[in-house]
Parts: sequence; structure tokens; C-alpha cells
Amino acid sequence: MFDRVTALEIIDSAFDMQRFCAACGAPTILRNDGDVVVLECSDIGGAGILARIGDFLMPHTQRVVIDLSGGIAA
Repeated sequence: MFDRVTALEIIDSAFDMQRFCAACGAPTILRNDGDVVVLECSDIGGAGILARIGDFLMPHTQRVVIDLSGGIAA
């Protein structure tokens, strides 16, 4: 288990290392999904078929930064 300071340092460093999506260049955001903190693209998902094909070929940034339920940090 992580203490608050360690968890915040891990989250801050992950955000500092990747501020923009690798696929489209949009800013990344941190999202809390239960006990999991995820770094992901802020502009995921276009409506058209070409956007979906592009997302398949070069997926937008989406990675687990820290999983508090299992005590795992990426």
C-alpha cells in the first residue's frame, strides 16, 4: 500500500512524463476509476469510420498509473 505522498508523487511524475497523447497530440488527463488512476487522452473517439480505423492502428494514450487495490504502480 502507498502512503498519500508516494501516490501523489507517482501520479505527478506520470503526468509530467506524458502531457500529450502519443497518437493525436491532445492533452492527457488523469481519471480516477475506483481504486485505479488512469492517464488517458482527453480527446478519445471520433464518430467516423476513419477515426475508428485510426484509433485501431494507433491507439490513444491510456495507461494505468497506479492501482491502489493491488498496491501496483506503473
